[in-house]
Amino acid sequence: QTPLYVANAMARVMTSGISNRGGGYPASEKAEKIVTEFREAVADLLDAPSPKGVIFGRSWTSLCYDMARNLSKGWKAGDAIMVTNLDHDSNIRPWVQAVQSRTGVELTTVHFDAKTGRLEPEAFRRSLETNAKKNKKTRLVALTGASNILGTRPNVKTIATIAHEHGALVWVDAVHLAPHAVVSMKDMGVDFLGCSSYKWFGPHAGVLAVKPQILQRISNDRLRPMQGYPHPDRFEFGTLPFEILKGITAAVDFIANIEALATGEKTRLSRRSRIVRSMTLVEQAERKLRKYAERKLSEIPEVVLHGSKASVRTPTIYFSVRGVPCRKVFSKLASRGVYVGAGHFYAMDASDHLGLGTDGAVRAGIMAYTSLDDIERLVGGVKAIARGD
Repeated sequence: QTPLYVANAMARVMTSGISNRGGGYPASEKAEKIVTEFREAVADLLDAPSPKGVIFGRSWTSLCYDMARNLSKGWKAGDAIMVTNLDHDSNIRPWVQAVQSRTGVELTTVHFDAKTGRLEPEAFRRSLETNAKKNKKTRLVALTGASNILGTRPNVKTIATIAHEHGALVWVDAVHLAPHAVVSMKDMGVDFLGCSSYKWFGPHAGVLAVKPQILQRISNDRLRPMQGYPHPDRFEFGTLPFEILKGITAAVDFIANIEALATGEKTRLSRRSRIVRSMTLVEQAERKLRKYAERKLSEIPEVVLHGSKASVRTPTIYFSVRGVPCRKVFSKLASRGVYVGAGHFYAMDASDHLGLGTDGAVRAGIMAYTSLDDIERLVGGVKAIARGD
């Protein structure tokens, strides 16, 4: 869902005077300001080390592919790249294909526990140590901040520490984490962290935050006039969509104001502090609804809840109804005005590991605007389907 606050901010850019950057006149200076504010806003949302490491992308998937191509230029025989089978395919396939393009580079996959849905730090330690014993240098560890089907939130901070001890960079997909939790790239200690702005009230786009000192070392293909461009501009091709950047900034501001909207009280705190307070409220409200929904669904004998048993995870419920194909559950709920999804949601490796194959299961997601009535209608609909209605 996109708030009017965000849509109106985008519309104002599109219907006012604006031009390319670097012109030295008002319309050009306005464009430059929009870009600067975008980088600052994303850095605040993700608690990134610096706005100078924030990159805009058409989508998160495109950013993954772009950076996989760039990083793989420095890989050589004897190197290894590590992924997990818990991730969305956008954080698996770009790395797999980059490895395939480099002779002698190996791919290691860390598996989650299908019974608990957890992805344990020790699994990474074992894999890293195994690579080291084989004289393989692990160059990069790519993992999710939260599973988009199970809600599992790996202990990224501990995993990053282990990876860095073995000299590996750490890349985190926070697409499913950012809408539901306070995110701190600094606290996680990771080198790359990105997400999709449409997941948190913004327009369709991707953003990536990189430690500036690492970004300085990455070489990428670019046009001749771009050779002298500073970071992060050299990773953004063509004229930037200024209205999209403005929409992303507005979405971050909207998130920062959630607490004020909920309580009616405004504060003079920094935007980052307001984001933390607002997302803490969101996380608490979503957790309460998720626990209630899981309890009510678990009371239905025909329902199977898949995945994570961890108390700290995103409010994502992945379930099946015995004897009823997930697509049928999906369509029957839709006919009742309950809109959920069904399938693997591009987490194909995770779905396979759970024994669900490409059919997957039903996913019910809870957001900041989800109500108790929404949950009651979901549970009521599933009960009716289980009865054969």
